[in-house]
Amino acid sequence: MIHARAPGKVILMGEHAALHGCPAIACAVGLYCNVWISPHEHRQINVQLPDLSFQHSYAPEQLADYVSHVRLAWEHYRRVPNAWSYAQLHAGAPDHLIKCAIGEILLRLAPQDWQGFSLRVQSQIPTGAGFGSSGALAVTLMAALSQLFRLTETDYPLEQLALSVERYQHGEPSGIDHNTSLRGSVVEGRRDAKGVFSLRTLMPLPLNLPPCNLRIFNTGTARESTGQVIAATRYRLEGAENTLLASMRRNTERFGLLLQQSRPMPETLRAVIRDYQADLEKLGVVPAAVARLIRAIENAGGAAKICGAGALTGDQAGALLVMGAEDVPALSRYQRIDAPFAVTGLEIETS
Repeated sequence: MIHARAPGKVILMGEHAALHGCPAIACAVGLYCNVWISPHEHRQINVQLPDLSFQHSYAPEQLADYVSHVRLAWEHYRRVPNAWSYAQLHAGAPDHLIKCAIGEILLRLAPQDWQGFSLRVQSQIPTGAGFGSSGALAVTLMAALSQLFRLTETDYPLEQLALSVERYQHGEPSGIDHNTSLRGSVVEGRRDAKGVFSLRTLMPLPLNLPPCNLRIFNTGTARESTGQVIAATRYRLEGAENTLLASMRRNTERFGLLLQQSRPMPETLRAVIRDYQADLEKLGVVPAAVARLIRAIENAGGAAKICGAGALTGDQAGALLVMGAEDVPALSRYQRIDAPFAVTGLEIETS
C-alpha cells in the first residue's frame, strides 16, 4: 500500500496577476488530500472516490487514449485561451484529473510495463473554493504513481509531473498551487517571461502573523471553475502598460516585505489587503454579495480579500482571508476554516 498526502493552500496575495509574471504568495493549510494505491496482478485500474460516491474500472489503454485527447485540447487552449477552448478540456468530470494523472504516467512507460492497481482518493479540501484541491490532488496522485512505477526524481521530476496534470484543470496554472502543496510552509513564486517558475520559502507565517490576526472563511463553491474565471478575465491584465496589473504587483510585493518583518504594523497589513481586494473587484471576480460582506468588515475596522480565482456570478467566491472584525454578523453564515497555517508539504509512505 502506498499512501501520499498533501495539504491545501490559500493564496494570500497575487492571484490572477501571477499568470502575467507577477509574484504570488501562498500558504499551505492543514486540510489534506489523501491517495492510497495498492497494486494487483490483473491489468484493470480500479478508482474509488468515496467523497463523491464514485467508483469505476478502466483498462490502461482507455486512460492513455483519454489523456492523448486532453493533451490536444490543452494545446489548442494554449494557442487560443478563451472560455470555449477551455470547455474542451472537460475539467468538470469527477474522475477527470484521476484519468489524466494515470494516463500521463502510462504514456511515459512502455505498454509492457503497465500494471493494474486500485486507487482511492479522499480529501478534506473544499473544491472550487480557492483551497488548491486540484493542486494537492495532482501532487498526491503523481507522488503515489511515481512510487508504484518506480519513477526516479532525476528522470521524472515530481513538480513537472504535477504541473502536467494541474494544467488540465486550470488551463495555464501559475504553478503556485501544486508547488505550495509539494513544499508546504509559506512560499513566494513567480513565472518569468520564458515560463521558468521560481519558488522561495518565506519565514513561516506563525512567527510573523499570529493565527489570531488572520482567519480563513469559506464563502462557498463558485459557480465557475478557476479555469473558466481565468479564461473570461485574463485579457483585462494584458498589455505592457496595464495599470491594474501594476497595482496588483505593487501590493503583492509590499505584502511579501511585510511578512518578512519581525513585527509588521497591523494597519499597514490591513491597507495592503484592502488595496488588493479593490484590484480584484476591478478585475471583475468578486460577486456583489461577497463585496458587500467585505465592505461590512472594512467598516468595522478590519480587512478582507478573496483568496483564489473568485467568481463571475452568484453569491459565493470560495476562500476569504479576514484580518480583524470577526464579530461582523454577516460572517457568521460562513464556515470558518480552523486549520493550521504554514504546515509541511507532501508526505508519502509505504506499508
